[in-house]
Amino acid sequence: MSIFGNLFDVFSARPEAASKPKHAVPERTRTRVIMLCKEIFSNFQAGQYAGHGDYIGEFWEEIHRLLRFRHGRTQLIDGHSNSMAEDAFRFVMTCPGEEFLDFLEYIFQVNCWFHLAYAPDQAVEDINALLRQENLPYYLTKFVRQTGREMVHGGPFGGEEHEVIRTIALPKVVMRENEVMHAQAAAPVLELLRRPEYSNANREYMAALEDYSKDDFGDCLTKCGSAFESVLKIICHRKGWPYTQNDTAGTLVKTFISRTTLEPYFDSMLMTTAILRNKLSASHGAGAQSEQLSRQTALYALNVTASAILFVTQEVVSQIANRKQSLPNLFWRERP
Repeated sequence: MSIFGNLFDVFSARPEAASKPKHAVPERTRTRVIMLCKEIFSNFQAGQYAGHGDYIGEFWEEIHRLLRFRHGRTQLIDGHSNSMAEDAFRFVMTCPGEEFLDFLEYIFQVNCWFHLAYAPDQAVEDINALLRQENLPYYLTKFVRQTGREMVHGGPFGGEEHEVIRTIALPKVVMRENEVMHAQAAAPVLELLRRPEYSNANREYMAALEDYSKDDFGDCLTKCGSAFESVLKIICHRKGWPYTQNDTAGTLVKTFISRTTLEPYFDSMLMTTAILRNKLSASHGAGAQSEQLSRQTALYALNVTASAILFVTQEVVSQIANRKQSLPNLFWRERP
């Protein structure tokens, strides 16, 4: 991997940033975020030191380096600055809004996180709370991690398998284009898919979000369909229901409905994601004519996929709960 990592894959460089002529982030929000960074990287929380060492200086130096390479400048602000930290601080407080949103992503790329008592996941939640305070149309996605087992080579544990957690994706700033849908579907489904058993579906849905941010709406629809099919296969596998890896959404939905309390008319509702993919994406070939997909269609596909995933997983949870009530002496260990 490049030594610059995700340096150039930031909000201002993605097509999503160009969807608005201006991204305004008020000075009060910037000040609050910087105050939060001071508490995090100095290990100072709730009026007392929560860890060992003050890394706020190191934090600003790393941010300064990232911003200098990002903008191709040896100094960020015109005029004299007493230090790299001051130069970076003044830039972050005065730069255009989209570049401040880049800074939010860079916060999670610095190396000094390893020395802190503050959890990076908590920082994502806290920054999102600050963005909501001013009703700004942006939010940070959560870390995407995958848990697995790997063989250790060398050292006292050489030749043994140990559980490892790998970070697949760092937090990114995305537009909160539909506040209600985000709260009711997008945010909960991103939380659900972080569970290890849904790792494949998680990668596919996150890839769909990435395609949407790049205006690649055809691939966005394709990956929405794949994510929903993956969730249905995971449920079938965990429940012991018959299926094959080559089953299409139509087959999987019929299997799901036949083994739950859902009425047959739910079939057409749950097939919406697959229909959009089959009719509008290039997953089955574009044919003689290609469809011109709109941003609204792709956003609808993301939202309806999130709603469908939540619906089927919650239906399984509800089914398990009903069985618990009918057999109260059994200790159920099933999970959706």
